[in-house]
Order: sequence, then structure tokens, then C-alpha cells
Amino acid sequence: MGVSPNVLAARTRREESLALRNFRIEWFIDKIGNKIKLTAKQRVTLATEFLRNKIIENISKPVKKERRKSKKAGKVRTVVTERSKPGEFPRADTTRLRKSIFGVVKETPSGVFGYIGTPLDYGLILELKLDRSFLRRTFNEEWSRILAILNGPLK
Repeated sequence: MGVSPNVLAARTRREESLALRNFRIEWFIDKIGNKIKLTAKQRVTLATEFLRNKIIENISKPVKKERRKSKKAGKVRTVVTERSKPGEFPRADTTRLRKSIFGVVKETPSGVFGYIGTPLDYGLILELKLDRSFLRRTFNEEWSRILAILNGPLK
């Protein structure tokens, strides 16, 4: 049994119409790669802001002050009675250190990096010399949460 002429004509028409159609092949790897890169930058930004806010929270406890009357002049003045102790977070005497904490995210060819710090000299002195670490200590305490932010499932 052979194929009917009508079936052959229909096949020919279909083949001709397929040849006339424009086929488009899209390569999605660039879009996916850019999405993942954007997601990585967003995660690093989120982790950097989270850590910055925790550092600010940790150094926001104020020093203890009392108002005292001086013996000689009889004037009332405020005196700091308790500062931070070695191993504690530095206590806030002014708000300069707290206001100076910055977080920056930079994208380079080798990856996305978040930087947190302070431009104030006494921030470095507190961190390294006076045993009042606030940057490194907060980073170590929040390490598991930072990893969760960086390594969570892609959405």
C-alpha cells in the first residue's frame, strides 16, 4: 500500500512552511550569569549592611555619667564614672565612632567584596591596642548569620 497523493501533498506543504519559518535560538547563559552575579552583589550588600548595623548596635551602649558639684567653684559638671572594660565593646562617650562606621561593597573581576570600617584613628586604637575590639568581635559573633545570608538558596 502506498501513500496517497493527498498525504504527500500535505507533507510537502508542511515542509515548505517549516523552511519558511524563522527559527530563533537564544542563549540564556549570559542572562543567568548576570542574574547570579547580581544576586551575589545583593547578598554581599545585605550581609555588609547587616554586619554594619550589628557593629553600630554593639557600640551604642553609653558610658555612665554622673552630675557632680565641684568643691572649689560650686559648679555642677558631668563626670564619666564608668567606661568599657578590656574585652567589652567600647561604650559611647560621643556619637562620633558610631556615626563613622561605614560599609562599602565593591565588585571586581575576581568577585564581590564588602568592607566595613571607620576612618577614625581611635577606632583602630580601640580595635587593636586597647582590647576593645568591635569590628572583628562582631564579625566573629555574627559569622553564622553572615554565611546564611551569603549561601542561602537562590530565589
